[in-house]
Amino acid sequence: MQRVAPLPQAYETRSDRPERWPDFFLVGAPRSGTTSMFTYLKQHPEVYVSVHKEPHFFGSDLSIQPHTVRDREVYLSLFVDARDDQRVGEGSVWYLRSTQAAREISTQCIDAKIIIMLRDPIEMIRSLHSLYLRTGNEDLHELTAAINAQDDRRAGRRIPSNAYFPEGLLYTEATCYHKGVRRYLDVFGPRQVKILIFEDYAADPAAVYRETLRFLQIDPTFVPTWDLPTANRQMRPAVLRQLRRLGQVCPDLLTVMRGRGQQHLGPKAPLDQALRARLRERLAGDVAELSMLLDRDLSHWCRP
Repeated sequence: MQRVAPLPQAYETRSDRPERWPDFFLVGAPRSGTTSMFTYLKQHPEVYVSVHKEPHFFGSDLSIQPHTVRDREVYLSLFVDARDDQRVGEGSVWYLRSTQAAREISTQCIDAKIIIMLRDPIEMIRSLHSLYLRTGNEDLHELTAAINAQDDRRAGRRIPSNAYFPEGLLYTEATCYHKGVRRYLDVFGPRQVKILIFEDYAADPAAVYRETLRFLQIDPTFVPTWDLPTANRQMRPAVLRQLRRLGQVCPDLLTVMRGRGQQHLGPKAPLDQALRARLRERLAGDVAELSMLLDRDLSHWCRP
């Protein structure tokens, strides 16, 4: 795994301002709407989010991905330009799977607000597999084969030579939401944790967005640009400023970020009914526990 190099002494990241740690974390799950929510939050004048969405600074039990930031000064530099009146956040989606991230976040940011977005686990698996085919983390084009390979991969076998995050290849573990949600509720308490369901978000993004703004205690009447390409163009000047600062602090990380998404494209894997039935059976117990934890019936995720 590629590590972000330690800061050369020539790079100066400290300022006269006190250290600024995030006020909120979008901790996952992957492929559950976190990128679009992050983009909508980025537009809010009372919000400052890291230009590097997924630094994965916390979660010491996770493999270090090419874009992981474990250097404290590099991490804090991602937020140094935030105004005092802004909420500061980042969105590392594998914090939800990590057994350590919730506790580690609390050691620095005990008052932080936690946003968790959850999706039908079977659809999440399919989407994650397709993503990994595009980015080179996966080399098994049939989803059934990828699911069947999980036991070997858990033991360190059959890992693709280009894999940058082996844990992500344990697809059914990535969708065992209950334990991850419980960890954040136990550490931060229900008042500091917001659970969003992808189906609600897809059906009415404006309503879920307003709900999220109220949770962050910022102006809920702000309306973002809903078209994501347009929103990204509008945010380009601010993004470029952040990228310039990141380039001064850690050019190696900036190079990795620029190279993301340039891997070969892979085909979207179909999901046959036999595999769907297997996944429903395997995931039903976790969905039932999650339903009880959230006091919301999510059993339709595992119905035929």
